[in-house]
Amino acid sequence: YLHLLKTYKSEVTNNFMLNFRETVSLLIDNGEATSIPEKAVFGDLNDPGNKPREAFFHHSAIRCYWSGHTERCRYFSQKSMNLTGQGGQPTAYIVKFLFGLNCLDLLRNNKQVNKSREGIRVAIAAMEDAATNSEWNFMNKLR
Repeated sequence: YLHLLKTYKSEVTNNFMLNFRETVSLLIDNGEATSIPEKAVFGDLNDPGNKPREAFFHHSAIRCYWSGHTERCRYFSQKSMNLTGQGGQPTAYIVKFLFGLNCLDLLRNNKQVNKSREGIRVAIAAMEDAATNSEWNFMNKLR
């Protein structure tokens, strides 16, 4: 599929696919046998006009959580939450849920206790909001 994207010169789609591939590779085997040398290019991550940065922060939060890097996961989750808005998008709910899980890890390790408790409240509120939008999907995650 990456060969086809290069043939048709679809740089944006190519970068998104590479980003997903890197995340899935890390989830499967920590990138040992499934990674490829080619990496996605996201440009200036401080540029508000750079739309792919939302995907970068979202996937970085997932990768950091999976790898056990709680502080980095918190950083990327907060960056992603600032870009995704208040809700309605599945990405916003996913990153808030991940943020809450990460805060539970921080709380368990007695790191940033007050911030962690607030993060858990944010995650629960997001899941309650998600349950009102899609009761069959999110309700079982709250109870």
